[in-house]
Order: sequence, then C-alpha cells, then structure tokens
Amino acid sequence: MKRVVCLLLLAGLVVSVMPAQFVTMPPVVAKDARSMGMGGAFRVFSTGYSSFFGNPAGFASSGSLTFADMGIWAYVKPTMDKLDKVRELSLIENESEFQQAVLNTATDWYLENAGLGVGATLGGGWAGNGFAFGANVVTDWVPVGPSLMSSRLTPVLQANAVVGVANEARLGPFGFKLGVDGRIFYRVQAAGNGWGFDTLLSDYLPDGSFELSSLTMLGGYGFAADAGVVLSIGPLMVGFAARDIGMAFALEPFTAKDLVDYGFSALPITGENRYTLTPRYSAGIGIRLFENSLFEPSAYAEVDEPFVLLKSATPAQDVWNYLHAGAELRLLKFVTGRAGFNKGWISLGAGIDLALLEIDAAIFTEEVGLYAGERGRSGLSLQASLKIGR
Repeated sequence: MKRVVCLLLLAGLVVSVMPAQFVTMPPVVAKDARSMGMGGAFRVFSTGYSSFFGNPAGFASSGSLTFADMGIWAYVKPTMDKLDKVRELSLIENESEFQQAVLNTATDWYLENAGLGVGATLGGGWAGNGFAFGANVVTDWVPVGPSLMSSRLTPVLQANAVVGVANEARLGPFGFKLGVDGRIFYRVQAAGNGWGFDTLLSDYLPDGSFELSSLTMLGGYGFAADAGVVLSIGPLMVGFAARDIGMAFALEPFTAKDLVDYGFSALPITGENRYTLTPRYSAGIGIRLFENSLFEPSAYAEVDEPFVLLKSATPAQDVWNYLHAGAELRLLKFVTGRAGFNKGWISLGAGIDLALLEIDAAIFTEEVGLYAGERGRSGLSLQASLKIGR
C-alpha cells in the first residue's frame, strides 16, 4: 500500500508541473460552513468527509461514513435591515409593483455586496482508515459585472466520483500522513462569458419573450487527481495539498432547450474544445489540542499558491493576499464555535453534533478584488450531515 500511495503521489506531482497546453478553467469550490466559518482554512488539515474537498491525507484519519451531506450558501450581506426589507416586499399586492421593488432591492444589494448569488453541494461517502470513496455535486451561480442589469450570470455545476487511498506512519515523535485520490467528473457551465441577466429577467416580465434555445451551455467529462501530505509532532502540524491536477478534457456546446427536449441524453460525451482545470496548491500550519476530549481547541493558518508567494519580492506583505486563518473550539464533544480571517475579512461560524446529525452555519466574507481587504463579498453558509463518525 505504501508503494502504491507514493507512486501515485509522484505521478500527480509530475503532471502538476507539466506546462499547460490547453485553456484552463477554474474549479468549482464548495463553500462548506465549517471551512468558511474559519476564514476558508481547514482544507490542508481536513478530516472525514471534508477531505473530499481538502487534503486526501485526511483519509488516513479515523473512518466516518457520511450517508448524506447537503450544503447551501447565498452571497448576500446578512443584516436586520434586509430582513425588514423582505417583510416589506411580501406586503406588496400589485404584481408589477412587486416585480419592480424586488428588482430595485436586488440591484442595491448587488452593488453593496460586490455581487449576489447562490450555491449548493450534495454528496456522501466513506472516508478514513486509509481509504475513501464517494460522490458529490457542487454548483455555484454568480452574476459578474459592474451592475446587476449589465451582469452576466455564469452558472457552473460539477459532479464528482472519488476514490482515494492514504497511509499513516510514525517515526519516534513524528507522524506522517500521505494521501491521493482520483476523480472522474462531469462538468456543465454557461458557454462563453455567461448569460445576460437582463435577458434572463425578461422571462418573468409580462411582455417578455424568452427562448430556452438562447441559453447555450458547455458539457463534458474529465479526470483529475488530488494529493497531499501532513507532518505532525505532538499537536503541531504542517501540511501541503495539491488539487485539481488533471488531464485535458473536452467540452461541447448544447442548449437548455436540448436538455428539456431530450433529457440527460442531450448531455455531450465527446467534444473538440479542449480544457484543463486550474491546479490549486495550499500549505499551512496547525495545532490541535486535547483531541477527542471535552475541551478541544484547534487553530490553522493556510496560504494559497505558496510557490507564487515564495517568488514574491515582498512575501511578508503579499502573504495577506493568500492567507486563510481560523480557530475552532469544540466543547462537550457536540458544540463548536469558529472564527476566521479570510484575506482581510472576518468570518464566524458554529456547529452542533447530535450523534448521527451534524449541523453547521457560517457568516463569511471572501475577497473578490485584487488584494486583501479591497472588495469583499459576504455570504451565509448552512450545512447538514447525516453520518457515523467524525
């Protein structure tokens, strides 16, 4: 098993440094409540089901079976004024006035929050004791543009089937976890630069004319790999993860009308347009104290793209543009509080673990500008898991 893991990891690293020959596409990232409550950290040191989205080295931890994990997030700044506004809108009886009021409100919220949107994930699987297999679907819908009416909606959905292996070893006081997984995925997304929001809106206006054939999408399947390592001494940890290391895959256009008329048979299998996923690299340090006790604190600091940061002329200053830091306090083995720092923005979260059912929530802000603290997009994330084990 050790030889298999090492060889697979080596192969993944070789692929990761090969020069790109195709157009790259960003991966679809789940905004799970546990990670977002800690500022986007807890990916390098993930355990259990979280390792399907984080570090495969977590597959070497104790096993857990997730029957179903469902998460949903919305990009909207949470305030009491917004709740009051929703109540006001619900009292409007005239249909045309209601539509205009909703549009005006959405426009204001879009400008205030550097965007609006929603996303969701659903999946399950076994992870731990050196082995993992599972499946999940992640989707994210975010308009992009200077204003809501001039924005382009860029929905993307990716379904993944994952198989992974990991190994844990000890040498004196040092612990060593190494893991790798392989994924086959099917990806569907809006073609080109997305769909015009004003065009989509016309479907809901009294005089609108909307054609499903105008919604062009791209679809196709591909393969990718993830790999990672975690070194530990006592409660201290350092780790590295490489994700979305993939072969080239093909996407072919089709329309929403094709999907309505022909069902799943309309989804393309082969195509001529070649793409690759954009690889992601993360490194971090962490500490977990009194693990599995009634009082279990932990803290993590992780940076994206550590190789880019090392090449920076001023790494001490630029680290804020890549930094995710967070802390978690688990009490009585079922109540958890979280706080984080995400590229200049504060995040908060909480969770409750009721044996088979775990529920987590987070209020987060992520950076969508060019540097830390420039332009934040806030949101809410909720997650519920039905599982056995941690």
